Amino acid sequence: MQKILFLSDLDNTLIFSYKRMSDENICVETKEGKKLSYMTPKGAALFGEIIKRVTFIPVTTRSREQYERITFPCGIIPGYAVIDNGGSLLVNGVCDSLWQKDTDMIFSRSSKDISICREYLERCTDVYFEIRIVDGAFLFTKCHECERNIDNMRRTFSLSHTELFAIGDKLYAIPRGINKENALLKLRQRFPDSIIIAAGDSEFDAGMLSLSDIPVFAGGLSDDPDGSEPDYTLKCVYRILEDIL
Repeated sequence: MQKILFLSDLDNTLIFSYKRMSDENICVETKEGKKLSYMTPKGAALFGEIIKRVTFIPVTTRSREQYERITFPCGIIPGYAVIDNGGSLLVNGVCDSLWQKDTDMIFSRSSKDISICREYLERCTDVYFEIRIVDGAFLFTKCHECERNIDNMRRTFSLSHTELFAIGDKLYAIPRGINKENALLKLRQRFPDSIIIAAGDSEFDAGMLSLSDIPVFAGGLSDDPDGSEPDYTLKCVYRILEDIL
C-alpha cells in the first residue's frame, strides 16, 4: 500500500489558542508556566487514531523555539517537521543540512529586499514589536496597520524577491521560495509515490493545499467563530482515511 503523508498546519488547524481554553481541554503548549494552546479530548483521540495510519508531518510558520514548545498528545514526537513557513526541516529534531542550504541561498537572494523592509519598519510608528529575522528564514514583526504598511511598501519599493503578508497584526516579509508549497514539493521527492493529505486554514497554506492530493481546509472555524467545533479538520481527515483504507 502507498505511504500516506498527513501534512498539517498547526495553529487554528490542529491546535487552538488559550483564549478558547476550557477545563476539559488538553494543554499542548506552555511558555513560562502559562498555557497557550490546546486540543479537545475528542480531537486528541482522533489524532491518536490518525497517526497510527499515516506519516504525520507538521508544516508550520512557527519558529523552531515556538514549535518545540508543543507537546503532542499520545506521546507523539513527529520524525519530520517543517517549520519557519517551509524554511527548515527537522528530522528527528535535527535541522536537515541540505534543506537549510537551499533556504540560505534563497534568503541571500532576498537580502536586499529584506533590508529595505526592515529599514521602512524601523521608521514606522505603527510597529509595536521587535523586528526580527526568524531562524534565518524571514522577517517578522507586529504593527497596528499591517495592510496599509504593506501597501505602502509595495507601492514604494521594487521587492522582486520577497512577498509581504498580513495576518491580523502580524506582518511578514518572506523570500519567494520559502513557503509551504515548495516544502510539499521537496517532501514529494523524499517520499515518492505517496498520497499527501494536507490541512491548513490561512493564506500561507493555500499553495500546499492546491498541490496536495487531498486538501482539507480548516473552514470549521470560519463558520463557527466561537470555536465550538475545533475538531473539524481531524474529523475530515479521519473520514478520508477510512475511505482510503
